[in-house]
Amino acid sequence: MNHSNARRRFVGTMGRLAVAGAAAPTWATRAFAASPLNVGYQDTSWGAVMMIGLQEKLFAKAGCSLQPHLFDSGNSTRNAMISGAVDVGVLGVTPFILGVEKAQMHSLAVAMYAGATNAVVARNGSGIKSIADLKGKVVASQVGSATDYVFQNVILPHYGVKKSEVRIINVTFQNQVAALLSKSADAFAGVEPYPSVAIVDGIGHELVDYEQFDMQPVFVGVDPKPYASDKPELVKFMRGWLEASAMIRHDPQQASRIIWDRFKAQGYSFKQAIIQRMLSKLDLDPAYRPTLDAYLNKQAGILVHEGKISHVPDWKSALDTSILAQARKA
Repeated sequence: MNHSNARRRFVGTMGRLAVAGAAAPTWATRAFAASPLNVGYQDTSWGAVMMIGLQEKLFAKAGCSLQPHLFDSGNSTRNAMISGAVDVGVLGVTPFILGVEKAQMHSLAVAMYAGATNAVVARNGSGIKSIADLKGKVVASQVGSATDYVFQNVILPHYGVKKSEVRIINVTFQNQVAALLSKSADAFAGVEPYPSVAIVDGIGHELVDYEQFDMQPVFVGVDPKPYASDKPELVKFMRGWLEASAMIRHDPQQASRIIWDRFKAQGYSFKQAIIQRMLSKLDLDPAYRPTLDAYLNKQAGILVHEGKISHVPDWKSALDTSILAQARKA
């Protein structure tokens, strides 16, 4: 791989995506039940189901009219939802909890359990062999994301590293490989496909993934207005979502080709092996697992302690089961 070209590709293309996500709150609020659902997602593994559903027109086949919007993180997606610009969004746990407490959002289903899709990757030649070696090093992390939260508050303490002992710089997931290439960071805490890009292309090596530390549920969140007025459309959306999830599970070769073609169309020269590695890490179970309430209570309790929210939300109200149940009947 030509590292100079790779750096330009990452900085240029993903920088444009980050700008697009940041501009999202200027969009007009939709007239409910009269126009397409505005759906926000990310150009990472967490957006894989949306990528497949859009490319294969599975949402349209399910009767759902939607307008997709690309964001750099779940944090940006949540902000667009709060502003009224986006109706449905793919959100990590921290943005989701904040959205529920601040804006009465709901969840339609779990998009995936994404612990294995997150990883801490160190630059080859940096001399970093473990998390403990990050003391005094520069780590690129998308501050405010669920990925960053677990890195700083779970993974570092587990290895006896204090936050103050690591210099964390705020870098979007899409630009983290470029940060390694430019040597502006020694490591990054990122989400697929970017860890796989670094590993497969010989830029970095994985120190640890998140699976042993955190289930990392990713939610299909919905704003209160469409939740109250557009339930039939939300059912159609979830039918398309389930079809796309099924394709990734049952035909991973075809799914990887579709996502690979998508990235190539944006100017990337990813190897297909990168996408295959990414998809192998997805746990696309849409159900709320029995341990999820306790997990959310713990995460929300931490946010209360930090003063980021005022109280632990009522998960029985926030975690809707009816839309997914209706979609599954079809």
